[in-house]
Amino acid sequence: MKSKYALFSGSCLCLLAVQYLLQREALACVVLVEVEANPDLEQLKQFLNHHQIPMLQYREDSDKHLISELDRLGANRGLVYLFRHRIRSEVIRYFNNDIVNIHPSALPEFRGPMPLFWQLKEGAETVRLTLHKVIEELDCGAIGAYIDLPIHPFDTSQCLHQKVAQMVPALLDKLIQQEATGTLNWHEQPQAEVLNKIHYARHVKIEDLVIDFQRDTCTQIVNLTRAANTELGGARFKFRNGLIQLMQATKIDCDLMGVRPGTVIELDRTNGLLVKVVDGAVRLDIVLTEQGIFDGYRFAMLFGLEAGMEMSNFS
Repeated sequence: MKSKYALFSGSCLCLLAVQYLLQREALACVVLVEVEANPDLEQLKQFLNHHQIPMLQYREDSDKHLISELDRLGANRGLVYLFRHRIRSEVIRYFNNDIVNIHPSALPEFRGPMPLFWQLKEGAETVRLTLHKVIEELDCGAIGAYIDLPIHPFDTSQCLHQKVAQMVPALLDKLIQQEATGTLNWHEQPQAEVLNKIHYARHVKIEDLVIDFQRDTCTQIVNLTRAANTELGGARFKFRNGLIQLMQATKIDCDLMGVRPGTVIELDRTNGLLVKVVDGAVRLDIVLTEQGIFDGYRFAMLFGLEAGMEMSNFS
């Protein structure tokens, strides 16, 4: 039987997967998330409409209508990528367990809804694009194929999402080739005794985004700003009873004994705004405020910062 995929998604980042399946004449339809309208989803709908690709709606209340439409369109396999709903057991059974998810981490590490944020925050140097079976427990199904992708030191979360999306066709091609040659092997993920040692990529809270200039290292601050750029609006630090968003920071090597972390140590047009931290200094490159977006020097000038002043910390 020829494979006809129903692709479950809600982001334009799935379009390379859509095009790959179209070229192989293996796309039955796209199943969209049930969320409030947003530019990303609307752009996806416009593309699907233009190419006359059937769109189905995944509803919170029932799978009966969805399954009926999947059957009508001849969808016999499922592919999940950037889909923000749990796939319920009725849909899994409809595909006879032949439904897979693409998750950007080396499972079981970084299971959960925000794996790229947490990997960037932790300073990962590679990300693994993993294809696994969909079961009722999220991100827990057997693994069939994967591809490793290096992370550039300047990658932000948005950069990494786009790079991962570009690798999805290669991962699908690997799956199809292994199926054709009979070399595809599904490996069960580690059991419960391992799981208490892994990172879980939970939803990000505001406190996860807050910088402590007195305690955080240069690397921690730089990695946090990368991870939070741009989807989450950057990292945060408290300044004059408000939260300021930091979109980019750079590690600066320095050895200033006796200077309290959190102190502004340099401020000029050439070197920008430098703040002492526990193991060096960071330059605040791009700052977002209610008044606009500024480099560190302009931010300091407009808001009255001077060398020797201490940055307030969120508590």
